[in-house]
Amino acid sequence: MDNQKLAQSIVENLGGENNISNLTNCITRLRIDLKSRSNVDLEALKQLEGILSVIDQGTIQIVLGPGKVTKVANEIHENTTISVEVEEEEDNSEFDMASDTKASYKAKQTSMFQQLFRHIGNIFVPIVPGLVASGLMLGIANLITNLANPDAGILDPSVLETDWFMLLSAIGNLLFGSLGVFVGINTAREFGGTMVLGGITGLLIYAPVLGDVDSLSLFGIDLNLSPGLGGLLGVIAAAYLFTQIEKFTRKRMADSLDLVFTPLITVMAGSLITIVLIQPLAGLLMDGITWFLVDVMLQTGGILGGYVLAATFLPLVTVGMHQGLIPVHLELINQYGSTTLLPILAMAGGGQVGAMIAIYIKAENKRLKNTVASVLPVGFLGIGEPLIYGVSLPLGRPFITACLGAGFGGAFLSLFSVGAITVGPSGVVLIPLIADNKYLLYIIGLLISYAGGFILTYLFGYKEEMVEKLYGKETMKTKAATPTQQEETIINSPLSGELRPLNELSDEVFATESVGRGIAIFPSEGKLYAPADGKVTTVFPTGHAIGITTDNGMELLLHLGLDTVDIKDNVFEVNVTKGEEVKKGRLLCTFDMKAIAGKGFDRTSPIVITNSDDYTEIAPVNHKQIEAGDKLFTVK
Repeated sequence: MDNQKLAQSIVENLGGENNISNLTNCITRLRIDLKSRSNVDLEALKQLEGILSVIDQGTIQIVLGPGKVTKVANEIHENTTISVEVEEEEDNSEFDMASDTKASYKAKQTSMFQQLFRHIGNIFVPIVPGLVASGLMLGIANLITNLANPDAGILDPSVLETDWFMLLSAIGNLLFGSLGVFVGINTAREFGGTMVLGGITGLLIYAPVLGDVDSLSLFGIDLNLSPGLGGLLGVIAAAYLFTQIEKFTRKRMADSLDLVFTPLITVMAGSLITIVLIQPLAGLLMDGITWFLVDVMLQTGGILGGYVLAATFLPLVTVGMHQGLIPVHLELINQYGSTTLLPILAMAGGGQVGAMIAIYIKAENKRLKNTVASVLPVGFLGIGEPLIYGVSLPLGRPFITACLGAGFGGAFLSLFSVGAITVGPSGVVLIPLIADNKYLLYIIGLLISYAGGFILTYLFGYKEEMVEKLYGKETMKTKAATPTQQEETIINSPLSGELRPLNELSDEVFATESVGRGIAIFPSEGKLYAPADGKVTTVFPTGHAIGITTDNGMELLLHLGLDTVDIKDNVFEVNVTKGEEVKKGRLLCTFDMKAIAGKGFDRTSPIVITNSDDYTEIAPVNHKQIEAGDKLFTVK
């Protein structure tokens, strides 16, 4: 299905463009707010070719994958009156789940603990593109430094003294020198405060003057001050405090004095509380987290700790809690020069890649294989969401085996303390950011995670019956009915009229049999009948298309006219509802042929079997004219 048709179908199954109140284009998905759910067909959405997954958390999330989602969003924008918002901050889907928190807040069962981590995610996600760019620049500088080492003998060591190299290093370090300011600004924005006041908290926490104060006491208590105490968690807490002080003061301040005194009181009171209370407490919390992850899990836990961290990371990703680790990574980099935690957690994506390869090899369902083939390349690049939400998580067991397989890669890296010099992407894209020339060790760990996910999924994680969870019961039913399908199955004509081959149609989607094999009918009567016994699985809101699944699992699409989705008038009168059982010959719909022609639309109607790949032979009758109820297909 091409992007234009997919966009049209998405809008149709969401109740039409007038039912969509907000549509946001993220890097891998569309996030859609609806006015009403009465005409929404999520099951039909899930069956559309090109859609990897549909997630309903109050806001409808349609996962299409990187690149394709932008093309589909553009088609929606160009062909409807829907305004499409673009989330520019979502440049790497390792951090994509946290950017979904606006939708997640609408879910009824969201704990305060989850919301805390999602707030942290919303604070850091807009900074991620800068972190990635700065990190890669530092990675390039790091690579040049290694190549210019006299032992390497590849580059002249004098290159490290050139202005261009120093400029490259300086630009790479720019963001990290002011990171607290950006975190403070985003925290204030997240909680409804003035952003510049939030930025001041970042300057305050890292102010060099704090290290120059010899002694400072309050009520006889000596305050131990040092720049950076509390780290970025301290900045978040301080900026949140500033926001609350600002709101409290503004409500009680006269309008004429607000501009001057509200910011003044906010900064003075907030700074005092930050220095006296927030910095020491945040410092203790940060030290505790670092102690647990580094000293306990990695140094004391060793191989076991590395395995557990890598194996349990993806469950955190699925609920967005992984965002809370971003300030931890940055604090480790600040203290030790690199984060050994990030490469270990990156193995989780490697396990998913291995699982996808195993599923591709074992799967018999063609649509599943196509889905895996489309998401696998971005998985190697560290973009794991399409793999997780499009395949492994809906199937269930492969998600678990992928996590367990990833643990082996994490265990290997924990043996050698492989670190990253900055926060950035995972997968093979993380290689330039690996510290201390341990590139090969990281690559070996990644290969181990690929192998672990592959072996466990191939042996224990995938069974063909699981396809039902992705593509509905019809797929399983078709599979089970294979022996019956080898017998001749007759599908009757739902229309009277002139038969035409699909390849003569002006609609490329039908002409190329992208949605399935079949035949077209130029109707002579405005009545559509059920071609076989079965269940109505889809009724498009416009009434121009009806889907039926027969009792033996054949999926039929009865499409009245070409491009008739654009007809807004009541041309089609549907007599059945989704989920209704129908008998062969039942009148499904009446339609006004003259009105269709009068509006400039072709009433030629494709009749296709959308699961054609499950059949060895689909033979339309060799006639020019046909009456409703006559034999149309012979299917084996």
